[in-house]
Amino acid sequence: MDLNTNNWANRLSDANSDVGLHTIKLKDLLFLREKEYFYRNFVTTFPSITIGSITLVDQIVLLCLDELLKPSAILEIGTFQGYTTRLLVKNSSAKTIYTVDLPSVEQSILLSPDTQKVLSDGDYNDDYLRDIQNRSGEIYLQDLDAAELQRIKLIKQDSTSINFNRSFQGVNFVFIDGGHHYDIVRSDTDKSLSIMDQGVIIWHDFASGIHSDVTRYLNERAISNQIFHINGSLCAFQLVGF
Repeated sequence: MDLNTNNWANRLSDANSDVGLHTIKLKDLLFLREKEYFYRNFVTTFPSITIGSITLVDQIVLLCLDELLKPSAILEIGTFQGYTTRLLVKNSSAKTIYTVDLPSVEQSILLSPDTQKVLSDGDYNDDYLRDIQNRSGEIYLQDLDAAELQRIKLIKQDSTSINFNRSFQGVNFVFIDGGHHYDIVRSDTDKSLSIMDQGVIIWHDFASGIHSDVTRYLNERAISNQIFHINGSLCAFQLVGF
């Protein structure tokens, strides 16, 4: 990361100087982009209709932060069907994109899913999405070319059991969208911080009506840290080491 990265990060932090949770507009993030990138195109796929994927606004948040930080390596926790992984490999200049998800299981976790419970219970929702992933696999990665696939390092392992220092090198951009239970979100965050001197951590499902533990964790974290939430998105992020 270069001097320009420090400049925009400092401008954002200085404008919201206190610790706490700061809700900012998407245009505030877009305004920080360098003029040379104002008319840049990006490559995406129509948003999935499957619950559990990211919205178009979430995509813009991720790509703005990627463009501003220019990370050398990205860590995504929660591959699911590979939609976000595909978005990043198509648009980021990062040399390596690590993406982590649970190993597949042979039997369904939920034999007869309760639709109402899927939309109201965070843990039940995670089990439902895991069943979808077990059936479909990483479908959004299947038609990538060889060079793109070479940049992706797919790790099928519980993130809470991974030694981050041994498994991930040079990471300065983390997207946390795996297990949504409070203890898992905290573990993923603490482990990500342990390998990052400078960069950004982005959490998905903040202010979600389903995954309230993410919101609870970040509200507590904001007591002693500066956290930003982009209005109209499910993304919150923290700048690290600036």
